[in-house]
Amino acid sequence: MTNFSDVYEAVYQRGDLGGIDRRLPVNPLTDPPAGARPNSLAVEGGAFGDEGKGRVVDEVCGRMIGVRHQGVVYRWNGGANAGHTVIVGERRLALHQVPSGALFSGVTAVLGKGMVIHPGDLLAEIAEVRAIAGELPATLQVDEMAVLALDTHRALENVLKTWAEGGRGATGRGISPAYADVLFRHPLRVRDLSAADWQERLGRHYDLYAAFVGGLGGDLAAQPVVRLDGSPIPVGSKTEFLFRLGEQRAALQPFIHNVYGLIRELWADPAVPFIFEGAQAVGLDPRFGVYPDVTSSDPTFHGIVASTEGLIQTGDIAVRMATIKATYTSSVGTRRLPTMMPPDLAGRIREDAHEYGATTKRPRDIAFIDLPCLRFFAQVSGAKHLVLTHLDIAYPDVPVRVCTHYLDAQGRPAGYRPDQVTLDSVQAQYLDLPSWDGAAVRNVSRLDDLPDAALQYIAFLAGALGVTPLFGTTGPAREALIAWLPG
Repeated sequence: MTNFSDVYEAVYQRGDLGGIDRRLPVNPLTDPPAGARPNSLAVEGGAFGDEGKGRVVDEVCGRMIGVRHQGVVYRWNGGANAGHTVIVGERRLALHQVPSGALFSGVTAVLGKGMVIHPGDLLAEIAEVRAIAGELPATLQVDEMAVLALDTHRALENVLKTWAEGGRGATGRGISPAYADVLFRHPLRVRDLSAADWQERLGRHYDLYAAFVGGLGGDLAAQPVVRLDGSPIPVGSKTEFLFRLGEQRAALQPFIHNVYGLIRELWADPAVPFIFEGAQAVGLDPRFGVYPDVTSSDPTFHGIVASTEGLIQTGDIAVRMATIKATYTSSVGTRRLPTMMPPDLAGRIREDAHEYGATTKRPRDIAFIDLPCLRFFAQVSGAKHLVLTHLDIAYPDVPVRVCTHYLDAQGRPAGYRPDQVTLDSVQAQYLDLPSWDGAAVRNVSRLDDLPDAALQYIAFLAGALGVTPLFGTTGPAREALIAWLPG
């Protein structure tokens, strides 16, 4: 457990902002710590997801790649269950499998080995990007070693929801069964779509899942599954299933590559910008999340190691940014956080910040900032830097409330553990901090335009979490961003 009283005293009583009121004297991207590769940056969700990572990656791409017209954006985990929202002109674009940087020309956008790929949804998403941008600006490459997530997986996931409590945390996108296939030693990988005997391979897969679903009392062919837009479609017979995949296979072929050699070559050149984009968040990690609301892949920076087959180690990356919402936390699922807000304030924030899932459209639960939880996530993921989104969600008539510690049933201090039984047994202890007028800072882009109360709060949060802030957002538009990076 960490005592945050020293940080509070330094910031709020002695007025020591730790340099938060000015830009960093050294750019960690161009002058990184010893052993780290310049021009490399990774973005993860630092809480329970939906923190605005896609918006941040979009901004970072503009800064790192836009002037060079060359760079790599690498997505290392997750699948069509992710939802990263970026703003293009007046339109909101929810990206799911396509990396956020795909909207920049000169980008090589890689869907890495650590992902699970649904061919139909990916093609529909590419079509959406083309409809907005006129063409696909980036060069899109799908790692042939990524695992396929098919309608069969979605059908099994749906049937499992009626059998096991753990299924309640699923999105219906077939993510967990696809990842489970790897552990069961019978995965289908993207390169199987290119094989001469692809129909035989996928036909055997269909038969296996027909047996799985049938064993649970279902009919695979009749089982409805969701498409990218949420509309249902039956899996269909084996013939129908293979015919649909045959059409998708032909359209997807130009994007399928062995990316190992390309990543090794480009990583060896420190002048090439490298941006790693994670899906979900540390609080959804199957090891560090609260069951059953966990994902099936590694959303921490350590997941990059496995996805790149060891080419890139966590410590090699110059900037590792955890993204959190500045003044509150959101959560989707059945988990019960000890810092839940009262309904009136939660509803106010939910509407002002559009707190509904980009993929599922589910309303998100809203909680107060939880310092023990967020510090735990930063430590286990290897985060060194911080992105604060939603700085404009603050109210002058409501203090910013943060949880500083827990007390157990006996009144003794307790630390954060990713366990629902433990979290149900503790009482959050709060500190109220001065707030500011979020409407007054909406869309500002200069550090000097942040009010003193916001600067104090950011200094306190950074000190409490042991990380260095690099960016803060003041609205959804691209230009609504505060940067601590020099230049």
